[in-house]
Amino acid sequence: MAKVISLPDGVEFEITKEDTLLEAALRANLPLTHACGGRAKCSTCRVWVLDGLDSCLARNDAEQEMADRLGFGKEVRLACQVRSNGNLRIRRLILDETDLAMSSQLERSSATRAGEVRNVTIFFSDIQGFTSISESLSPYDVMYLLNRYFVQAGEIIERNGGYIDKFVGDGMMAIFGVDGQEDAPIRAVNAALQTLAAVDRMKPFVAAMYEAEFDIRIGLHYGEAVLGSVGSLGHERLTAIGDVVNVASRVEEANKEAGTRLLISEALHGIVEEDVDVLDFVRIRLRGTSERMTLYEIGQLKPEVDAKLNRTVSRETEHYAGREWLRAFLQDELAVGENRILDLEKCDVVVHRAPRGYVAFNNACPHLRLPMYDRLQPSQEHAAILPPASVVTDDLGIVCRWHQSCYDLHTGEIRVWCPTLNEDGTPPGFEFAGDVSKNRSPLEVFPCRLADGYVWISVE
Repeated sequence: MAKVISLPDGVEFEITKEDTLLEAALRANLPLTHACGGRAKCSTCRVWVLDGLDSCLARNDAEQEMADRLGFGKEVRLACQVRSNGNLRIRRLILDETDLAMSSQLERSSATRAGEVRNVTIFFSDIQGFTSISESLSPYDVMYLLNRYFVQAGEIIERNGGYIDKFVGDGMMAIFGVDGQEDAPIRAVNAALQTLAAVDRMKPFVAAMYEAEFDIRIGLHYGEAVLGSVGSLGHERLTAIGDVVNVASRVEEANKEAGTRLLISEALHGIVEEDVDVLDFVRIRLRGTSERMTLYEIGQLKPEVDAKLNRTVSRETEHYAGREWLRAFLQDELAVGENRILDLEKCDVVVHRAPRGYVAFNNACPHLRLPMYDRLQPSQEHAAILPPASVVTDDLGIVCRWHQSCYDLHTGEIRVWCPTLNEDGTPPGFEFAGDVSKNRSPLEVFPCRLADGYVWISVE
């Protein structure tokens, strides 16, 4: 019986000649993603074989077909197909907080209820150009991509008090105000804006992994609906029925004609107009209706509303030396060597206290746009299997956790670029990502200064 060591998990487990690597890993409670159920119909279980490749049996036809399709190097194997006669040391592909959430979701249920009439806000979304995306990927990779999006969007909706009614293909419907919450309309708008922000953070990942553009459209409408549980015995689910649902769906569709991402109806705008900033409005005849309706494109919440709903502090700004500066926090709130992540409109900014001052930089690594540091503190279980955080060196460089590139925290310039690249510029085991050597980009750094006992940063 051979042994396998999995990185970055540090998990060791046994594998027999009859086991696939996936079977052995799952038996050891190592959560390898396998969207197709281990049938070589997707690439989500792929691993990089660091040591012991010679002991692995040759690819079978199904694995070879996937390898040819995605251009895998010889070290990249599908865990659901590979078998080994000897010891292995492997590295799982990029694992982030979203993958963890996808593999550890708790089942949720909603109590059944009889029909009742209630004013609600209906949220509809779909993915732009989904047909083109689905045609370029395997069916199981499409499902994996959809679930990455739905996991994040679903968490945002539930955090804002919404109820997810259904998923239909690439579309999603949610209901706000199921229990009569007075602030449901503005929370629906908040959820929509946060969902768009989450998609913006997801775009670089999709571009790097699948060479695809990814975006969504959202439509919101407010009105009266009948709420009730429908379905066969034991499979009931809460849903909303009424014209408000149909109109919300058509408001979402109107984004395509208007060239927008988020539109709300006139009825909803009348409730939230004091709490939002409107970018523009359009007069349009919705599909299936004879009258024109005014729809409003929403840019953001008013700062005071955003602070109230999202429990954020409205940051003081000032103009100094030709730049706009944000007051971040008291200068003594961080000890030397500590970091703080600021969730700003432009990006997440990491502020690091060095022995001789502060530095600030974009939390997204320049090559794959993945986080240098996790925004949320992972659970003890998850922390054990996430890659270690990026490291700030004594001479104020930062070594990226993903490909070990090093950047100067004063200038953002590259000191060391992906030191383990192959000669053709592809990362070992990540050949499918292509030649990253030609995609060198500096780290985005931001000026810091101390004034009035506070740390100030400029993110222009």
